[in-house]
Amino acid sequence: MRRGWFGLPFFGIKPEPAVVSCTLSGGGSRASFQVGALRYLYRHDPTFAPSVFVGASAGSILASGLAQFADRDEQLDWLEGFARIWDAMPDSDAMFTPRTWYRKMLDEAPSWLEIVQPPAPAERPPSRLPRPAFFARNKAPESPPSPEPALDPVQFALTPDQELHSTWSLEQLSTIASHVGRLPRMGSDVSAIWAGLERTQSMYRPGPVLLQLLEPDFFSPARVADSGNRVRLAMVALESGELRYMTESGQIVDRSNRVFDDEHHDLVLGVLASCSIPGVFRAVPIADETYVDGGTRENLPAELAIGLMGASRNYVVSSHNGGVARRESMANASIFSVVMRSTEILIDEAGRDELEYAISAGALTIYPEVSVHDSMDVTPALLRINTDYGWIRAAEHRLGLSAQVARRHRRIVEQRMVCAKREAAWFDEPDNVNRQTAITMAKEHLRTLLASGHPDALPAGAQDWWKGFEAHAQPVDVEPWWC
Repeated sequence: MRRGWFGLPFFGIKPEPAVVSCTLSGGGSRASFQVGALRYLYRHDPTFAPSVFVGASAGSILASGLAQFADRDEQLDWLEGFARIWDAMPDSDAMFTPRTWYRKMLDEAPSWLEIVQPPAPAERPPSRLPRPAFFARNKAPESPPSPEPALDPVQFALTPDQELHSTWSLEQLSTIASHVGRLPRMGSDVSAIWAGLERTQSMYRPGPVLLQLLEPDFFSPARVADSGNRVRLAMVALESGELRYMTESGQIVDRSNRVFDDEHHDLVLGVLASCSIPGVFRAVPIADETYVDGGTRENLPAELAIGLMGASRNYVVSSHNGGVARRESMANASIFSVVMRSTEILIDEAGRDELEYAISAGALTIYPEVSVHDSMDVTPALLRINTDYGWIRAAEHRLGLSAQVARRHRRIVEQRMVCAKREAAWFDEPDNVNRQTAITMAKEHLRTLLASGHPDALPAGAQDWWKGFEAHAQPVDVEPWWC
C-alpha cells in the first residue's frame, strides 16, 4: 500500500499508468520560475505529458491555461504566449494596481504626519555662562552619563501600561494653524479613503496582465472542460476556513476530492479566487461562501495531486525556495511589521512541509535554491533571470546533476542579479565612470562563471549573457562597452 505524508496510506488510490500530474505552487510574480521549468520539461522530457493539473494562486493561472489542450505541443504554444505577456510587464502596477483610495493614502500620508507629529526638541542653551578654564584646571573630568539599563523582558511583559498623554506646544499649534486651509481637504480625503476601503476591501486590483491572460481568445473555460484534462484550483472559504478546489467543469470539491457543491461555476471565478491574496486583492464570492487565495492553506497542493488524483508520474514545480530572508533587529518594530513578518514565517513553514511531502512521495520536484525576487516584485531583469533559473533547475533534476554543479549554476544566477543591480544604478548616473567600471567587472566575472556551467543545463544563448544588458523597462540604446 502506498503511504503518504506522516505515513498515512492513500486508501483506494491505484495509480493509472501513463497518467501524469503537474502541480504548480503560488508565488505571485515568481511564477516566472515555473515558466522556465515548464519550458525545459516540455522541450526535453518526453514523459512530461500532463493530463492532471493542480494549482494554487499564480500557479492556478498556469494550470488552467495549460489544461485547455490535450496535446503537449499545444500546451507549450500556450506557455510561450503566457511568457510573452509575462515578460512584457514593465513594473509592479501591471500585476498589482493600487486602488484609488490606497494610492491617495500613500500620497497624502507624509503631509498628515507633517501636521500631527511632534516637533523635534530644540537644544536648550546653557543655564549659566561657562566658567573660565583656569577655575576648572584641577577639577576631575566629568564622567559620561551611564546608559539606562535595559528593561527586563519579564518585567516589561508584566508591567501595566501607563496612561498616555499627548504633549501639545505652541509650536505644534502654530504648525496646525499654518495648515488650517488644508484641513477641509484632508477631511474630504480621509472620507474618500475610508469609503474606498469599505467598498473595495482591498489595497490593489488585478493589473492589466491578468486581464490579458483571461481574454476569451487566450483562456476559455469551455476549452478546459472539453480537453479531457482534470483540473483542481486551490482556494479557501473565509466563512468555514476550509480548503476547497474548483474543477475543470466548475464544480467545487473538498480537500479529499469529494464534491462539495453540485453547481457548475465559471472557471474564471475559480482562477480569481485562487489568486485573491487576502487584503491585497478582493475576496471572491462563489455560491454561499467567499473565497481567497488557496495559498493561505496550501501554497503547494501536491498532496491532492499525488495522493488522490491517481497519477503514476507526478511533477511538482514550486516557486518557493524554502526560507525567509533575514531582517534587521525587530525588537522595536511596529505591531503591523511583527504580524506581517510572522505571517511570512508561517507561510514559509507550511511551504517547507508541502515541499518535503512531494519529495518523500517520489515526485519529480523542482524548486529554487535562490530567491531572485519576491512575490510582488515586477522588475523585468529579475523576471528573466528567474525564468532562466527555472529552466536550469528543471535540467538539474532531469539530468541528475550533482550538488556541486548546482552550486556553480547558483553562482551564475546570483552574478546576473549583481549585474542587473549595477546596471540599474548606472541608469541613474550614466556619466559615472565608477559605475561603468563596476558593470565591466561584474560582466567579466559572469563570463568566467558561465564557462563552469553544465552545457546541457543552461538555456540556449546562455554563454552570451555576459555580452549584453539584462532586460529593463526603459530602452537601452548604448552599446556594451565591456566586450
